[in-house]
Amino acid sequence: MDVTARLGVASGDVTLATWPNLHGDWAPVVHPTLLEAIGLHAALSVAIDALRLANHLADV
Repeated sequence: MDVTARLGVASGDVTLATWPNLHGDWAPVVHPTLLEAIGLHAALSVAIDALRLANHLADV
């Protein structure tokens, strides 16, 4: 089976990875990429919050 991991963003879908012809239990192959995507989301959320705080402090 072909497996593709996609991330939906405001501008459309972004392909994170594609694994062609996976057989059997493909979770150990795909799971690390999904964990990386979750980590990236968390890091971007922290960066957005930090930028908002910095802009707020600059306006004060």
